[in-house]
Amino acid sequence: MTLIDTSAWIEFFRRRGDPQVKALVRDLLAIQKAAYTCPVAFELFTGARQEELDDLRIGLGLASRIVLLPEHWDLAGSSNAALIAKGIKLPASDLLIAIVADSGKLPLLAMDAHFEMIREHTLTGLKIISPT
Repeated sequence: MTLIDTSAWIEFFRRRGDPQVKALVRDLLAIQKAAYTCPVAFELFTGARQEELDDLRIGLGLASRIVLLPEHWDLAGSSNAALIAKGIKLPASDLLIAIVADSGKLPLLAMDAHFEMIREHTLTGLKIISPT
């Protein structure tokens, strides 16, 4: 299973999105190894136009949903405190997504540099797949 971040889903759904990302997401969906988590769905639905909603629902419907657990929130809180102590402020959604991937030992397909910062400063075992 691979957790797919919002940034990669956006490339997948874009008409002219990155071909490597589109192929990777398509392949993960085809073999039923694609996953997303609640913050990803929230970000996607928040940014989608009305005419994109059906495609979004269909695409996410082909992936597994990983629900946030209380432990994820606790880890995100302590990780965020550690980052802030180092002067690093990142979006809470990115931290939650990274926590879900790391705690589940799932590779994270992402195009967002925030995840590299998270791995460098708190979740050193986070495996990030960045095809570009």
